Amino acid sequence: MIGFGDDAVDAYVDEGYTNAEARRAIFNTFVGKDSISASRMMMINSEDPNTFNRTLFGISDPTNSDSDQDGIDDGWEFCYAVYGLPDPTTQNHWSTNPVNPFDVNYDPDSDGWYGRTSFDTPAAQGIWENRQFTPSGSVIQNGIGDLPFTNQMEYLNGTRPDTNDSDGDAVTFNTVLNLGAVISHDRDWNLSDGREVFKYGTNPMDNDTDGDMLPDWYEYEKGWNESNDNYSSRLQVEVQWIDAATGGPCIAATTASCRPLSQDSGTLSRPALGWTWASFDPTNPVDANEDPDQDGNWDCSGATCEYTAYTNFMEFYAVANPNLDSPDSVRLSGETWNGSPITEWWEFRAFTLGLGEPNEDLTNYLGMNRKNIDDDSYVLIIDDMDTDFLVLDPGDDMLLCSGDATDDWDLYYVGNTNRAPAVDLGEHEYGWYLLDLDDDHIAEGSDPLNWDTDGDWLVDWFEVKDDEEDGTRGDSSPLRYDSRNTS
Repeated sequence: MIGFGDDAVDAYVDEGYTNAEARRAIFNTFVGKDSISASRMMMINSEDPNTFNRTLFGISDPTNSDSDQDGIDDGWEFCYAVYGLPDPTTQNHWSTNPVNPFDVNYDPDSDGWYGRTSFDTPAAQGIWENRQFTPSGSVIQNGIGDLPFTNQMEYLNGTRPDTNDSDGDAVTFNTVLNLGAVISHDRDWNLSDGREVFKYGTNPMDNDTDGDMLPDWYEYEKGWNESNDNYSSRLQVEVQWIDAATGGPCIAATTASCRPLSQDSGTLSRPALGWTWASFDPTNPVDANEDPDQDGNWDCSGATCEYTAYTNFMEFYAVANPNLDSPDSVRLSGETWNGSPITEWWEFRAFTLGLGEPNEDLTNYLGMNRKNIDDDSYVLIIDDMDTDFLVLDPGDDMLLCSGDATDDWDLYYVGNTNRAPAVDLGEHEYGWYLLDLDDDHIAEGSDPLNWDTDGDWLVDWFEVKDDEEDGTRGDSSPLRYDSRNTS
């Protein structure tokens, strides 16, 4: 390991200077700040012109906050100075060096936008403040080429140059299957600091950019459309509710009972699904209150039928309580977590699930795995392949996800998978990736793009509402298949 001074010389040499020219340039930077700096340097070298090189070379200037005049304060550079980080720009340099002006262009944590293609459309550039975006007018042109997120950019954005994810939201995974089996499962790091700024337009210092209490990583995973470089997709997911009496469309003014089914020649089947636009945009809070799959509830007990939405926000937390069914209602509710009013998504999630509490195993109704033989609140997703609501045929059921079975991926106890996973040893619930996006063994609520997450023919809202009303969360769940009984 070398000192700051020799490192700065090496940086100058990398730029084409000779060793002597590099030392002279460093001296000139100290001298050239202002007349006071020049006067002091002349005094230092008055008796011996080599005093600076022998005693002060590589030392930051105590009379100036930016010794190398690179626009970054010395204190910041001292704070994040690490030698030999693996990025090509810093393999042989200090990541930040208060006497090396070239380190402004280093990307020590490699969190830029690399592998950019000609089809990629960069995000609008600007500043996020108080969850409001102000465009800067700066434009990143389309085109092939890497965009490092340099030390200067980190400094100006308030992010850290020694970690590629300052706000901790690059937590999703890229899972690849072959014939139904997981063959790779890697953290994708898509929401690294530079990609948030350059590609996705989100705030690299806030894991909930728009403040809608849906974390950026969740909205990215559910909404990002790589083909269009935006957060909207047209999907066939919208339930077409029918009039139970006629089998025709549910009409608010005239229908007496609406059902999430379809009817053909007397056979009651799963509902037809219509096409709709689904948006999960971490820069736009409006979509938290949207309901693309229409898996809420039609109440026809009054003069007309009224629809209650089961929104994207409600799906993420699996809540139907009208007092806690939106970001605004939560923040106005007066509910507290850890002694303070709830304002952020992670606080509300901890509050609803009892995370970190002594009885978390009982209160965490989104826990994936089966905790013990008496635990019936684990996830169970089944495709029962049935085509008639009134005819049950368990013989062809297809298991998609189960907290009472262990996936072959990262299997620790080889040989037996017909059991709950040993999560402390890195094992996973069978098919966990369908519901658990960040590998914490907690489901990300019900699926906002699937009216019937667990496959049991009941809309997600109904199962959540039923679960809330009996006072015990987890005994009825949109994440656990319940065999319908028509007798």
